[in-house]
Amino acid sequence: MMSSTPSSQVLFHDPQGLQGLKREAIQNPSKALLPVAQQFESVYLQMMLKSMRQAVPEGGLFNEESMKTYRDMMDNQLAVNLAEKGGIGLAKVMVKQLSPAPESAETQALQLSLRQAAVKTPSKTGAVE
Repeated sequence: MMSSTPSSQVLFHDPQGLQGLKREAIQNPSKALLPVAQQFESVYLQMMLKSMRQAVPEGGLFNEESMKTYRDMMDNQLAVNLAEKGGIGLAKVMVKQLSPAPESAETQALQLSLRQAAVKTPSKTGAVE
């Protein structure tokens, strides 16, 4: 008997999963960042697999249109599974790039001094001549 984990149940053609991801992104963007990045990596891997298949000359015993359809479905699911397991690392890089960087003590001190300077020296407003 095979046990399935929640991550292995994600299907490439699941519109309900996409709707759930959209809701999560609205409610908690930082929590949804990794799944969205994995979706992007999955699409990238799908395109890569499709290009690789097109580079191979067609012919042989299994060259029917129905076989191509099932092969494409398998490639799409393979791309989803690869992205979930780390893939080529694109999702990880995207999360790192898009996550807000923790502010250093220097940056916080600079922001505080700029705020204080703005409070001490109010901007002059008046009629333009």
